[in-house]
Amino acid sequence: MTRFEKANILLKKHSADSVLITDSISARYFSGFVSSNVALLYSPKERFLFTDARYKTNAEIFCEANGWKFIETKQNEFAEKLIEIAKKGAKLLFQDNYLPVSEFEHYKKAAKNSINFIPCGSEIDEIFYVKTETEIAFIKQAAKIADKSFEEWLPKLQSGMSEFEAARLLDIITLQSGSEKVAFDTIVLFGENCALPHGVPSHERKLKDGDFILCDFGCTIKGFCSDMTRTVCFGKENDEYRKIYDVVLQAQKAGVENVKAGVKAKEIDDIVRETIKNASFGEYFKHSTGHSIGLRIHEKPALNSKSETVLQSGMFITIEPGIYIPDKIGVRIEDTVQVLECGCEKITNTTKLFRCI
Repeated sequence: MTRFEKANILLKKHSADSVLITDSISARYFSGFVSSNVALLYSPKERFLFTDARYKTNAEIFCEANGWKFIETKQNEFAEKLIEIAKKGAKLLFQDNYLPVSEFEHYKKAAKNSINFIPCGSEIDEIFYVKTETEIAFIKQAAKIADKSFEEWLPKLQSGMSEFEAARLLDIITLQSGSEKVAFDTIVLFGENCALPHGVPSHERKLKDGDFILCDFGCTIKGFCSDMTRTVCFGKENDEYRKIYDVVLQAQKAGVENVKAGVKAKEIDDIVRETIKNASFGEYFKHSTGHSIGLRIHEKPALNSKSETVLQSGMFITIEPGIYIPDKIGVRIEDTVQVLECGCEKITNTTKLFRCI
């Protein structure tokens, strides 16, 4: 089913006339047009694309080739142009989760109560859950670059190197390997800093023998992201820390093995969380099991204890449990997987076996 067809079903469900998309990433998913300043007004009969003079030439070419009507407008004046086009009494579904209150008030003022705005952000998000074949290929390519880059990076780590230096080195390697840019700020943490789930690499913390190294990073192709975390040991192995690693690995594998279309996101979180809880480390797992990825590194649905979302074939999600013992040690292992009808395909293929470098 195409995204237009999904939008038509949503319109019918709410007895609405059009879908208003004001988020640039959502607009890219829905139309394919890339711009930092764009809005879409979609109905089964007409498709309007609003952007400013900076993107006029690209927009005209795109719209002519893809069946959209281009409406040039000054920045921050989409509301006035929209009201000129929308019929009085029209019902518009809009992205309440991506439209600031001040901007929404501007839309309402311009409409002078002639338009019925229906908040529908979370349901519009669902249109983009399942990725197209082209998008799938981009995400897989980004993941492949990440695998290659990580293996090239590990042998270059040296005693005395700072977390910051190690992170920037990995960034350079990913770019040299074909990534357009990093998917997010690369996380490289040593030793006790690994207990900070989203710690920031420092200049001060230097790598030393016996440290665990936690590395969370991603690559991008055509804007589409990959995401992977690995934890390795530098030098001498610590038996206590190895036990923690094995618990996280067991939980992570259990999560991956249970991913398939038709399973609720919360069920995967329950399985992973229960594995860690049964090993007496439940209090040290401090975040959700995973999230979806695409043009954003964190997309919906999330894999947490409250998510009732049913997984669908073609979604890309992460499975990333962790154990974080403050001021001592942290371990996280993360794979990105593609949801399939009868399981999933793991697209981050760097080994998860415990290893010392």
